[in-house]
Amino acid sequence: MPDTTSHYLLGLPEMDEQHSYLYCIFNRLEDAIGVTNRAGTKALMAEIERYVLFHFACEEQLMRHYGFSGFAMHQADHEKFEARLLQFLDDFEADRLSPAYTKAACSGWLDEHSRLNDSEYVLWVKKCRDEMLSQWK
Repeated sequence: MPDTTSHYLLGLPEMDEQHSYLYCIFNRLEDAIGVTNRAGTKALMAEIERYVLFHFACEEQLMRHYGFSGFAMHQADHEKFEARLLQFLDDFEADRLSPAYTKAACSGWLDEHSRLNDSEYVLWVKKCRDEMLSQWK
């Protein structure tokens, strides 16, 4: 597992693991700067797209499952990032992609989104889980 000590941890192992992998694949964009292997960079961009969509689906399912009231706003933030990611994919296809900028933008978005948005639903999920567990004591 990649080192997540330098990134914001939420305290939900399933989400921290997914965020860790996202940082890992975003960091691989740095390797793409000096690489002329277009097929390798294309595969990396496809993995970023697949995993981002998977991660968003997991988060949204968790929020729906626990009845998080901020779901719509959180989902809208995901949709904004999806649009930005599609622009990065278009930039790649047009040979305009800046891997360094894309890495910084993706990692920066994930840092901010985790601290400001994810932390809200995580508190809600933890509260719901604690309440459920307290009933079994």
